[in-house]
Amino acid sequence: MNKISNLNILIMLIRYSWMIRKKDWWKMFPFLPIPPTRYIMWRFETVWGIDAQQPKLNQFPPLNTILKDAWAFGRWLCLIGR
Repeated sequence: MNKISNLNILIMLIRYSWMIRKKDWWKMFPFLPIPPTRYIMWRFETVWGIDAQQPKLNQFPPLNTILKDAWAFGRWLCLIGR
């Protein structure tokens, strides 16, 4: 198994975040290159089964679970070479 450094995972997650940023993000508050809300909610629904149309706060996993899963996703992106 390939050894992937934390720095490589972080760089891959930043690259991925840049790829999915909202179009014309600099024209809309909060002026940050974040993905569209619908995309984020769709990902929450496909990963953790949260209803994207009517999410409830108690349905979301703990922050450490979200971060752990995001890091695992970054590792996977490194493995497939994206």
